[in-house]
Amino acid sequence: MIEPSIPRTKREFLKRLKEARIGDPIAQYDVALMYANGAGITKNLEQALHWTRLAAEKGHVSAQYLLARSFQQGLGTVQDPVKALTWYQRAAERGNEKATLKLSMLLSQPQNEVAFKYAMDAAKAGLPHAQMAVADQLSKGRGGVAQNIDEANAWYRSAAEQGLASAQMALGKAYEFGIGMASDVGEACRWYRRAAAQGMPAAQLALQSLDELTGRHSSQGKKTSKRPSSRERRLADSRWVTYASKGTAEDFYHLGIMFESGIGVEQSAKQARLWYLKAAERGYVSAMVPLARLVADPSPAESVRWLEKAAEHNVPEAQFALGKALQKGVGVVKDLALACCWFAQAARAGDAGAKFELTEILQANFAALSQSWILAAAHSGIAQAQYAMGQRSAKNNDSQQDWGQACKWYQLAAEQEHAEAQCALATGYLAGLGVERNIAMAFYWFERAADRGNACAQWNLGQLLAVGIPGVPQDSKQAMLLCKRAANAGFVPAQATLGMLFAKAKKYDRAAEWWAKAANQHDLEAQYNLANAYQKGLGVKRDESTAFEWLLAAATGGLAAAQARVGLAYATGDGAVLDPIESAKWLMLAAEGGDASANANKQHAKSILSPAQWVEAERRVGNWTVASAK
Repeated sequence: MIEPSIPRTKREFLKRLKEARIGDPIAQYDVALMYANGAGITKNLEQALHWTRLAAEKGHVSAQYLLARSFQQGLGTVQDPVKALTWYQRAAERGNEKATLKLSMLLSQPQNEVAFKYAMDAAKAGLPHAQMAVADQLSKGRGGVAQNIDEANAWYRSAAEQGLASAQMALGKAYEFGIGMASDVGEACRWYRRAAAQGMPAAQLALQSLDELTGRHSSQGKKTSKRPSSRERRLADSRWVTYASKGTAEDFYHLGIMFESGIGVEQSAKQARLWYLKAAERGYVSAMVPLARLVADPSPAESVRWLEKAAEHNVPEAQFALGKALQKGVGVVKDLALACCWFAQAARAGDAGAKFELTEILQANFAALSQSWILAAAHSGIAQAQYAMGQRSAKNNDSQQDWGQACKWYQLAAEQEHAEAQCALATGYLAGLGVERNIAMAFYWFERAADRGNACAQWNLGQLLAVGIPGVPQDSKQAMLLCKRAANAGFVPAQATLGMLFAKAKKYDRAAEWWAKAANQHDLEAQYNLANAYQKGLGVKRDESTAFEWLLAAATGGLAAAQARVGLAYATGDGAVLDPIESAKWLMLAAEGGDASANANKQHAKSILSPAQWVEAERRVGNWTVASAK
């Protein structure tokens, strides 16, 4: 449709084109509109986009809004939600109310604080649809916004008083069910009636429901004793269908509900499909899932088509149903990897069924699916999958190339606040694996992960603070606090470190307490330190036998220092039965593990053993090596 302000003739077009070419943004916008509407020139959406972009880049706010809409709808270009968002934001920042509202709607799929801010700006500017969006978010407490029923009702009222039917409907519900206010059926009827007068089927159904539950209400909402006759009901039902059939996509959707459920009209699946289809074709997402359900039997392929559209709008129910269709090959070629992707998206939104299906598929088909699904999900921006790809790359081998790829995946997930990825990325920076060694960056990512409660990051951060790093002074108190948090969360290395920090502060009873917790969970350093505590009576009663037991546990786990001490214990009988062959065995293992003192002691052990005894000691070393490798 040609806007009245657009020049209409070829002559006018050539004049504005000349002005546009010398850089006049107003003329560039006019030329864009003329190309878009075929006014004075053949319609050409690509040229319209070109001139719109030029005007937008010069700060023409209407052009910025039009450019955003073009990218959103794919007018003259491919659809690009990111570019649409960018241009809506630029127009919104210059005070364009329609852009502010569009921006809030675009951002409302992943409900977040940014979306709420833009919606609130538009609401304060008086836009009723924005007020409705703000009220919905406040009433449900979504997207990091605290639930506030009173404030939500205030915004519903503001939008309702401006004539927005959906807000009038919401306010009617609040009065009917006493949501944030005293229940008042009369007020509920008053607001339902105002919405119904605009042809809103949901409001008309609500009025009918109140009539059936409480009897008829007068125009003032007061209850009367007379109930509606069958003829009155048929006439009312007929009027509602007439109102809705001339209404919006939302009205068509509610008509579909009426016919599918037989509320106020004769139940008819065929009529329900018809009205759902009308709503869905107008882009009403809520109608797409029931439409897909109703057309599934006669046309599974069409059902899948509507599920895809709804799934792309982040409807978890549609994502789950689409995953099931792909899983079973109903209406679409069977594709388990793609099914996993849709199940994953539904699972992220909290769909329990999707989580179960995803687990079942991956367990049954892990070898075939894990790589393709994880990679697809990672490329789709799912942080958990990006982290998994990082883990996979890091485990391939220790080459810098694989660690470099791992850190790229970790970075993507870390920027989405995935705590494990943040910790892994920090580890890369700390050790110089895959990225250039950078202690400051390691500290930064450890700190972000620690703030999100990641125990491993808290432990690493505590260790860095315990020794101090360039730019960050030593802070024993903060190091202790961070290690305590990680230790209390059950992170075993932190429990062992906490024991060391307490020992350093000469609080040996606390040190022994934490070493015992970590030692019982097979931490070798903790077992070794606990053995020392029992041997010297630090924080615990001196006990040579218990000290040896913990040394043996650490030695069996492969700690060379503990193996050397166990070898000496068997040689001297301190806490253990004298056994020169067993002594030689542990000294040989300790020497292989790099313990310097064990190498000299091994030679001494060999000098006092017979050749047969030494062969037996070597046999035991071989048996231990085989057993420990299993």
